[in-house]
Amino acid sequence: MGLRWKIALSLATVALIATSAVGLISYRTTSARLLDEVDRSIVQASQQMLDQARDDRIRVPSRSLLEVYWVRVLSADGSVAATSFPDGVAIEPAADSVIGQPRGFDRATVSVDGGEARIHTIGLPNGAVQIGRSLDEVDSVLDDLRRRTLLLVIAVSMAAALVGWLIAGTVAAPMSRLTKAAEDVGASGRLDVEVPGTGTDEVGRLGAAFRYMLGALAVSRAEQQRLVQDAGHELRTPLTSLKTNLSVLRRHPEMTPEMRDGVLDDLDSEITELTELVNELVAAASGDLEEQPNERIDLPSLAVDVAERVGRRRSREVVVEVRSSAVVDAPRSALDRAVTNLVDNACKFDQSGGPIEVVVDGGALEVLDRGPGVTPGEEERIFDRFHRSDSARSMPGSGLGLSIVRDVIVRAGGTVRARQREGGGAAIGFALPVSPHWPATAEPPGGA
Repeated sequence: MGLRWKIALSLATVALIATSAVGLISYRTTSARLLDEVDRSIVQASQQMLDQARDDRIRVPSRSLLEVYWVRVLSADGSVAATSFPDGVAIEPAADSVIGQPRGFDRATVSVDGGEARIHTIGLPNGAVQIGRSLDEVDSVLDDLRRRTLLLVIAVSMAAALVGWLIAGTVAAPMSRLTKAAEDVGASGRLDVEVPGTGTDEVGRLGAAFRYMLGALAVSRAEQQRLVQDAGHELRTPLTSLKTNLSVLRRHPEMTPEMRDGVLDDLDSEITELTELVNELVAAASGDLEEQPNERIDLPSLAVDVAERVGRRRSREVVVEVRSSAVVDAPRSALDRAVTNLVDNACKFDQSGGPIEVVVDGGALEVLDRGPGVTPGEEERIFDRFHRSDSARSMPGSGLGLSIVRDVIVRAGGTVRARQREGGGAAIGFALPVSPHWPATAEPPGGA
């Protein structure tokens, strides 16, 4: 069953229950009210008849006097002394107990010839008198009320079902269009389908959320495709070089030891570059760095650890200058990877053989080298994936290191920056907010 039918039937059911309850209450209230009116009229008639009694003897009045009422006079022994009651109306046990009781009174509803009648029994010292009235008029009114109530229940239920159908149409129509859009996305795989639904109601918010989700998926897919394409392009260079060097080894087995050592050195260099490229591709594509929790990290200590590790690996002097200490909140391994990438990047591009400088000033860290520097206008672009400036195309590297730095730092709430170093070279680094738990008057460590 569709949503439209469910809403229509739900409203029809609610209307049916509500109108039935109102009709039942109205019927019972009207029935009780009519019966009270009959009792009141019988009391008035009995008072009129008792006022006309002579010598304490009750006489059955003529029909012209009390046309709608029946009168039956009972003797002290319970026998009928006079009556205008229809035949077959028996004396009820409760009424029989009133005979001879001056203050006795009873009222009852009895069956008479397929109908009903209301009978009052008034006790007298020498018997009792019964006054009755047919309830045919009351039954006729109640029958008409039942018919009208039933018709009203049916009409209101059908109207509610129709209104529910129309209302459900306004709700189900955009839902159906959203469903159709989702089915189109699932069937075609396209994320640029038109998504209906506007406004601030639930359907409009659902449509907006669906559009936002498709937009995020489209961006993610585009980034994945670009990553694959760029990675394929970057992988071709070391693979081609490896293949060329292997081909040289096969074709020239008689080459001198010096030439062979040169080729093997090239192979080792290409394998190292290929390994770094694969590692950075895995880090960029897997999202492992995004799922790590923040920790309180002493930035100078982290910089010193990275400098020692990269210096040993690359046989290069890396000097750390701490101008002021600070603690930052960031994922430890991700921040370690970012600082490592910055120092590695400086070691690759700085061919001078001099020391690489790392400057820590509060929550800011900057790595300085004497390489080709930063081309004016490319201060932001160097952090893009696989971006290589014209002066760096012949240099080793994957083009992913600085993009990983930016992803880590931005996710931790910081900013990255790059500038041309005075005297030549580049100064690339980042700034992170200092942890709110870190005292502002902290003293810098004794040495770097």
